[in-house]
Amino acid sequence: MRAKSRLGTLSLQLIAGREGAVALEFALIFPVMFTLFMGSIEVTNLLMANLKTTAATEAAADLLAQTRATANTSTKATLDGYNAAADVIMSPFQANPDLKLAFASITFNAAGNPSVAWHYEENAAPAITTASLDTVTLKGLAGPGDSVVMVKATYVYTSPISYLLAKTYTFTDIAYNHPRYVPSVNCTNCAVGG
Repeated sequence: MRAKSRLGTLSLQLIAGREGAVALEFALIFPVMFTLFMGSIEVTNLLMANLKTTAATEAAADLLAQTRATANTSTKATLDGYNAAADVIMSPFQANPDLKLAFASITFNAAGNPSVAWHYEENAAPAITTASLDTVTLKGLAGPGDSVVMVKATYVYTSPISYLLAKTYTFTDIAYNHPRYVPSVNCTNCAVGG
């Protein structure tokens, strides 16, 4: 009988003992908390990269739309400067060569159909062509005889952690602006048409 009571007393002591409870709880909760923490860092960086891509695209289009009436032209060097400004906006993310910008001036004929007047690409961005234009959106922005400038950005975000999410994501953004000071922005040494 004594052996049975000792066994019962020992099992009661094990059940009532709290010495290792905190360590056990920590061991069970830590992986979940660590996953949530790392996931929140990754999602935050991903959202920041997306927002900065949008801001860089809008800024480049805004700068292009501000071409002055005295100049009425842009050059590849000017567009390179707009690309450099977009690179600064992308900070702290690596912009070059991951940020690819394509610039274009889009004019509308008498029937209101858009076509690319000129285009220029940075960092091997895909060219903006007349065939690739979103004519429904553009016809809502301007009419016959008008023009708009367009900047299309493609940014490849590479996660420094990739604990939960994929290693790379590609963001694409398009910005349109009406020229502010001239009827249409020209580029003296850019590719014509498209």
